[in-house]
Amino acid sequence: MTTTSLFEHTFDHAANGMALIGVDGHFLRVNDSFLNLLGYTEEEILALDFQRLTHPDDRGAMLANLGELIRGEVESFQIEKRCRHKHGHYLSVVHVVTLAREIDHRPRFFVDQIIDITQLREAEQRAVAEASAKQRLYEELSRSNAEVHQLQTQLLTICAWTKRIRAGERWQTIEDFLTTRLHFKVTHGISDEARAEFVSHMEKGMPPPKPDL
Repeated sequence: MTTTSLFEHTFDHAANGMALIGVDGHFLRVNDSFLNLLGYTEEEILALDFQRLTHPDDRGAMLANLGELIRGEVESFQIEKRCRHKHGHYLSVVHVVTLAREIDHRPRFFVDQIIDITQLREAEQRAVAEASAKQRLYEELSRSNAEVHQLQTQLLTICAWTKRIRAGERWQTIEDFLTTRLHFKVTHGISDEARAEFVSHMEKGMPPPKPDL
């Protein structure tokens, strides 16, 4: 197998996407993995240039690296950028790019290997979001624990008639105290004792007792 045929076999059957790109940015040849990754047909891809598939915010860095490659400042480069799928969404990919030259060293075309890392970046984003949620929960729990500790070490004043609690300079209902100071979620119910008292009053024709405030 000649060097040329070996390259073509490797190019066509590579698991990662591969593309030959002219110095003007247009695609000259792509393999099936590249087409499957971005959802285009070969005819559609060959009618495009790489800039149209690159996220606008990533074009500057890509062009700068290609310029260094053409000027011979580097022999290859690797860069991560977002590449547009045919359906409009962007994939996170890593490009590994080299430059093929003519015998007289004039640039001939770029050899671009594309590695899809979308799932990796999405997993990282989920991990960051989960870590942020856990941090917020930890901070909320720490604040609640601090408030509970403060309440445990101070004397609370409770009004025996209205069953209100004095918090600072304010008198609060027990419900308000639990929800605003301790951040509890509360709902209303009736105890067995209160239910029995209520039924007893009704049976005796007496006005039902009023709940304590």
